[in-house]
Amino acid sequence: MFQGLAKINHQRIAMTFQIPRITQPFDTSISLPGSKSIALRQIAIAALTDGITCLQGITQCDDADAMLECVQRLGAQVESTDGAKSDQSSDSIIIRGPIDLHRDVRLDARMSGASTRLLIGLAALRNGTTHIDGHPSLQRRTNAPLLDLLRRCGCQVEGDGGLPVTIRGPLQTQTRLEIDGSLSSQYITALLIIAPWMQQDGPVQISISGALVSRPYLDITRNEMQKRGITASWRDARTLVVEPGVSAGGTVVIEGDATAASYFAGLATIHGGRVTLDNLGRTTHQGDYAFVDVMEALGASIASDADTTTITGPHHLQSLEQVDMVSMPDAALTLIAMAPVIPGDTVISGLSTLHHKECDRLVCSHAELKRIGVQAKVGEEQISVPYTAVDDLNPSVLSTYHDHRMAMAFSLPGSLTGTLTVDDPRVVDKTYPDFWRDFNRLI
Repeated sequence: MFQGLAKINHQRIAMTFQIPRITQPFDTSISLPGSKSIALRQIAIAALTDGITCLQGITQCDDADAMLECVQRLGAQVESTDGAKSDQSSDSIIIRGPIDLHRDVRLDARMSGASTRLLIGLAALRNGTTHIDGHPSLQRRTNAPLLDLLRRCGCQVEGDGGLPVTIRGPLQTQTRLEIDGSLSSQYITALLIIAPWMQQDGPVQISISGALVSRPYLDITRNEMQKRGITASWRDARTLVVEPGVSAGGTVVIEGDATAASYFAGLATIHGGRVTLDNLGRTTHQGDYAFVDVMEALGASIASDADTTTITGPHHLQSLEQVDMVSMPDAALTLIAMAPVIPGDTVISGLSTLHHKECDRLVCSHAELKRIGVQAKVGEEQISVPYTAVDDLNPSVLSTYHDHRMAMAFSLPGSLTGTLTVDDPRVVDKTYPDFWRDFNRLI
């Protein structure tokens, strides 16, 4: 059985961790962890591919580890290169597919919501029973729109919408699928990836009802499918069409994670520092890359080419007033956490999907801002954050709510005060185990 990517950190941080204060401008380069969104999609495609796929640049983190272990349990062969011995932050992974469609399996998605939705999609293709479970925080996240669709398409599904869930397929051959897109684009991503295997004689049409959230993530999926020889295109704003085809093996390089980039872009902006992201550039399809445009509106200077991006912070922050983050929801938490030091009142909207993440990121971030003395006002899909002088920010122990992005986003105000303590610093292992090491390079 695959033993996982996560390497042992021999200099583990204590049970709690006081975020160091950054006292002077910095100028450094950061190699970001490989994009989790891209890596998980490519692992799923590789698991369905009859052949060998080499994925280069997968980050050693819990989410990738969980997905790789699950596809191996499903019958794919998984091998890791020995990057950990050379102190590298990522490995090449060799996956030989396809998965076994017949035997009964039990899968543990740990805390990975994206993996869960992809695994539900894979389960729908199988006539064996697939039982999927995970961490209690993951069990509470709904998969109802996707599971309801599988039931309509002939799968046997036992579960109440969350985890655990048991699925027996295969789903009946379909040429048209309709799903609610208002809660998560991950349901649609799962359908996009399995569509070529549910209908080989012609295209599959996916119709999206409700308010479509996080469309850029669907464009990531389409782009990653294209790399493997499968075409998925927008017929109109509510309809995707997947052409029949068979995915090809080969080598795929995983680019840097744009959500992880938001933390260092934000830190450079509020400290007047400079950071170069050496594995993420303007050719990316990741929607969260647009966070650098928000930093530019605050006064930062942005320079980029195809593969790198440099953010240089301003001498004085500009006001932002109002910004819609509907197209980059994972980066929204970074902006919420840094908003107290932005001049004026900052209104951040387009946040409805934050209720359905590892924690309720809108409610929880509001609670943590209140603890440090920021009198923000929260609504159903927006938050208004007033300017608060750094000297008026209270010492606090940050509750991460088992959410990696709470810890990383709130490192921004913590870097200004030196008085914010994280209750679980290792929560970042979910996607970015080396985050605190890279953060310390700015001090």
